[in-house]
Amino acid sequence: MRPLRGLVRWGYDGLVVPDYSRRLAATAGALLLAAAALLPGASCRDEPPEPITFVDRAIIVQNLTADEWQNVEVWLNNHYRVTKSRMPPGERFSIPYSAFVAGFGQRFDAARQPIRGVEVDATGPGGAKVRIVWGEGRRR
Repeated sequence: MRPLRGLVRWGYDGLVVPDYSRRLAATAGALLLAAAALLPGASCRDEPPEPITFVDRAIIVQNLTADEWQNVEVWLNNHYRVTKSRMPPGERFSIPYSAFVAGFGQRFDAARQPIRGVEVDATGPGGAKVRIVWGEGRRR
C-alpha cells in the first residue's frame, strides 16, 4: 500500500488523519518573521533621543542641540526649580528629585506628589530663548 501524501496512518485501527506538521511549521515561521518586524530595535528608523527623561528617582535633561545653553533652569511641577550656569552641547544633566526646591525652601517629595510637568528654560547663543516642555508647562 502506497502512503498517502499529506496524510498519516496511525493507531491500531489504521486511522488516517491529516498531517499538519508542514503547515504548522510554515505558520510558525511566518509568525516569527512578523514578530521580528514588530520589535522596537528591528525598525529601519532610529528614534531620536528625548531631551527630558526619567531614570530611577532622577530627571535627566540632555542638550541635544549644537549650541551651548546658559542660565539653565529646570522647573518641576511649576513650583520646584534647579539651576545650572551652563550646559555644553551633548551634556546630560542628571537631577535627583530631592534636589528640586520651591521658593520657601520646600523640597520636592516624589512619594507625596506626582510629576505633572517638567520645563527647561535656558538662553542660547545671541540671547535666543530655549524652552523644552514635558507634560504640563510652567504657568506664568
